[in-house]
Amino acid sequence: MGVVGQFFKRLGRVQEIGVITALVALCLILGVTTENFFQVNNLINIFRQASYVGIMALGMVFVLSEGDVDLSVGGIYNLTGLITALMLTFGIPIIISVLIGIIVGALCGLFNLGLSVAFRIPTIIITLGTMSVFKGLGLVLSQASPIYQFSKDNWFFEIVGVTIPPDNKFGIPTSVIVMLVLTVLLAILYTSTVFGTRVRAIGANLAAAKFTGINVNKYRAYVFALMGGLCAIASSLEVAFLQAGNPAMGGGVELMVIAAAIIGGTALSGGQGSVVGALIGALIIAVIRNGIIQLGVSIYWQSTVTGFVIIAAVAVDYLFKRRRLA
Repeated sequence: MGVVGQFFKRLGRVQEIGVITALVALCLILGVTTENFFQVNNLINIFRQASYVGIMALGMVFVLSEGDVDLSVGGIYNLTGLITALMLTFGIPIIISVLIGIIVGALCGLFNLGLSVAFRIPTIIITLGTMSVFKGLGLVLSQASPIYQFSKDNWFFEIVGVTIPPDNKFGIPTSVIVMLVLTVLLAILYTSTVFGTRVRAIGANLAAAKFTGINVNKYRAYVFALMGGLCAIASSLEVAFLQAGNPAMGGGVELMVIAAAIIGGTALSGGQGSVVGALIGALIIAVIRNGIIQLGVSIYWQSTVTGFVIIAAVAVDYLFKRRRLA
């Protein structure tokens, strides 16, 4: 086998090669069929939109890998963003305001798991309820109105809310840089640490994990706290960009977060996943949503298309699972 043949053989072993190929194909199709897709401003907008979902999708990889599902991520995203903005209106320093949001997000995740363990109810059912609880609390705190009565003349809005370098046509949104850094760190945590190995072991075979002495609920607590904290980080980045806390933020985002993780190769059945794949999955969803607008299709089709993408991703996941078991 020649050098080229060996290259393609190794390339085929890359877990994320399928979603990378899908992303490239989508971009090429939209680049040919639309006039503005490859314009710099449009690409920056795609990456910025993908970053918020992508950061949360990184955490969802851990949640799904251990055999759980968190439907409340949109509610946590909404609540923590509004809390961060509300803290700023009280004159609380930005670092502390953001940290309070992250702590609240982690506590929301622990609250989800606590209810699940206490009542022995699957997390998918618990989080279906807490999704509305968290969103409702956000509406109460904001009185269903944007929170923007605070100073924007500081580094948080001048750096975190814009691009690096600022006011540059080719600047990279700070939220994208944060997403990439978190992807590297969490990919290492997932694939190269005892923590990641045990999380996957819990999802692959719960009984075996307990038999080997793994404290299952402790690791589940870590994962749900991580998920909530990532929701808060994502929402603080959007607050920095919008320069306000929007009571509508996070609407329907939970489906996109789960879809991004599944599209990226994380199994609904637990036991395996890909942090890098989740990032690519978030980009695919952002490209699809942007492409719908570029093609002049009604924006109301976005939810429909996203739903079909989820169905297709789940179908492919189960197809490969059956083939592995055959």
